[in-house]
Amino acid sequence: MCLHQDIKLSGWISPSDLFCKGRSMACAVKTDQVYVEAMDGKLERDFFRRSALEVAKDIMGKELVRVSEEGKASGTIIEAEAYTGIDDPASHTYGGRRTPRNEPMWGAPGHAYVYMIYGLYHCLNIVCGEEGDPQAVLLRAVLPTSGLELMARRRGTVAGEQTMHRLCNGPGKLCIAFAVGRGLNGSDACGDTLYLKGGGPPGKIVAAPRVGIGYAGEAANWPWRFLVEGHPGVSRRPAGRS
Repeated sequence: MCLHQDIKLSGWISPSDLFCKGRSMACAVKTDQVYVEAMDGKLERDFFRRSALEVAKDIMGKELVRVSEEGKASGTIIEAEAYTGIDDPASHTYGGRRTPRNEPMWGAPGHAYVYMIYGLYHCLNIVCGEEGDPQAVLLRAVLPTSGLELMARRRGTVAGEQTMHRLCNGPGKLCIAFAVGRGLNGSDACGDTLYLKGGGPPGKIVAAPRVGIGYAGEAANWPWRFLVEGHPGVSRRPAGRS
């Protein structure tokens, strides 16, 4: 029972209101406020209404859920990258660039931004910040927790301990396994077919440079990729780490 009957059970609240009993909570810090959600609840839009850097750190350990006609698949996020928009040379909206392709980034937070790379693979991003402040977090790797056979079938392999860490260890693989394509571009990532749930990281979180952005100059070295240290399911381990 919460000792503060009038506070919300999710969203941004004052740290002084966190004194609750009998409820599992997950928290994320935002200046003088704390975001709280029930561990088994969906993340609300307010979770994403802040800097992509903050969201990328706090999204580690959260559960990605995809519901389709084929069934339900879910997994723990173990690697993500932040793209802070107009001031980030690696971002699709750098310098205020606005195109039909990146239009979802300019919209409300908590929506999906899905684009294709190399003409072959899709990448799933979650829009962050306030509307008109085009930021996003790229999901790079997920550790499957349910729907393994479904994900393995989509990937053209067989589910098992030997393949579990390789099903979603890269943004393209993740999108194939979770059936994420351009049809989900701009869709609500706080809805019923695509959403995130509370959870904590399954290990120590480290920061490293983002992947595949050599064109971004000095920004290519900014440590804006977050991942679980030493986890076999990440897409690429940082240089100098085993």
